Amino acid sequence: MRNGLWKAAGIGALLVGWLVWGHAQQEATYRGSKACALCHRVSHPEIVAAHSKSAHAHALAEASAETVVADFANAPFPRERVKYVLGSGRQHQAYMDANWRVLPGKWSVKEKKWLPQEEVDGRSQCVPCHVTGLDVKTLEWKEMNVGCEACHGPGSLHLLNTKTGILVLRSLAEKDPHRAAMVCGQCHSRGHDPSGKFPFPAGFKPGEDLGKFFVDAQPKEAGMNQQFSELIQSPKHWKNGVVCMTCHEAHGNTDQPTMLRKPINELCLDCHKATVKDIPSHAQEKGVKAPAGATCATCHMPEGRHLFDKSIVPKE
Repeated sequence: MRNGLWKAAGIGALLVGWLVWGHAQQEATYRGSKACALCHRVSHPEIVAAHSKSAHAHALAEASAETVVADFANAPFPRERVKYVLGSGRQHQAYMDANWRVLPGKWSVKEKKWLPQEEVDGRSQCVPCHVTGLDVKTLEWKEMNVGCEACHGPGSLHLLNTKTGILVLRSLAEKDPHRAAMVCGQCHSRGHDPSGKFPFPAGFKPGEDLGKFFVDAQPKEAGMNQQFSELIQSPKHWKNGVVCMTCHEAHGNTDQPTMLRKPINELCLDCHKATVKDIPSHAQEKGVKAPAGATCATCHMPEGRHLFDKSIVPKE
């Protein structure tokens, strides 16, 4: 009887061990932001609310009166052709037809006019950075828009056990800020995957080395969505640990423009206060006449660039 019990206990232990090992070997899958919100709208309501209003959460949408911001009075194509919208409409907005073909024109919100836009296959060239959980082979995705798992990684194991299923980005931000910033770099870069087929790091997941999935073009001229490409070229900031999240609140839980953690001068002076007292006196020391309302970015981040390589005196 006792031997039988010991055998049963041994088999039970092996079974539990096998299940635990199998669970550990299981690869995490995508579950969607709604699954994340089930818990985090209670534990982190401000983050869930902020993200729902952010540009990330509105990166891709079906065309409707609420999502389309352009004036089609003098548009390069009729409104009827628009089936999908690329971008939240805070700066620019591009459009795709029913076949996911990008239409020849994008709307500039600031200038209130149409700008040239190359006609490309949106499904392979644009959409991948506007969705979450992309399957490169099928070009299908798990969630429209940039959801929680686009940055934190697939969350199925975390949903099963929040202690053992630690999400990638949280641990990386503490241990390796540069690797954590690659999560932003997967889309805020210019370049292509090693095959040259896609303008994004095909197959990349948060926590991996972006360099293995992406050949960065290292652009020198100003352009859209290349902030990471510029930052890694900066002569001092990147090397000294200044990364995207140093200045930006990724969930949008801030009242500052471009999701800054606080006013831009305060951010810069957190590190530069030993050499810069304030903007007017600093400009005077350098022999520059700072325009009214000038910030550190006026001279050091012209056109929104993140190279930080030199200052440029703004034109009056």
